Amino acid sequence: MSESLDKLQNRILSDAKLKADEIVRDAGAKADQVLSEARQKAQKEADETTAKAKLEAEAIRRSILSSKVRANRLKILEEKNRIVQEVVLTVENRLAGIAGSSQFDEAAQRFITEAVNAVDSDQPVIRLGFKDAAKKDLDGVSKMVPKGAKLVFEQDPIDGLGGVVASDPEGRVIFSNSFRSRLERFDSKLLTLISATIFGE
Repeated sequence: MSESLDKLQNRILSDAKLKADEIVRDAGAKADQVLSEARQKAQKEADETTAKAKLEAEAIRRSILSSKVRANRLKILEEKNRIVQEVVLTVENRLAGIAGSSQFDEAAQRFITEAVNAVDSDQPVIRLGFKDAAKKDLDGVSKMVPKGAKLVFEQDPIDGLGGVVASDPEGRVIFSNSFRSRLERFDSKLLTLISATIFGE
């Protein structure tokens, strides 16, 4: 009887040991699986973070490059504008001295005609003023004035560069045909033409 009890006890212990070994094996396998999954997840997150960081770094690099390109283009544009403005200033200086040139009578006639036509009055008032033009030098211009018009010679050049301003007798309709006004009316076209001529654009 005691031998049967020993056998039973040994069988129970053997079964328990087998079950324990099985539990340990299962636990080890689950631990390995959890560890593997954790490693895979960590690797995936690391790869995603690295890829994101690379994209951000590339975006920053492109932004810096784009900023440099924009800055260089701005410098080139500023230099072109400076050159164009120098040309405009040279033109203005030459226009301001037209009273001493052989083209003065023709230019004055055209300026007066355009201004009078713009005002459209039977008795226009015409103000005329050019740099370095004495009244005696403008006597020839008097012959160009239409009948019924009043001609006023200004001491100083009109708008700083010279030209003609016409109005009706009451001063309600005024048309400036000075060099500066003409330049302003053709401003964008003139600057585009100068830029295209100089830079071939």
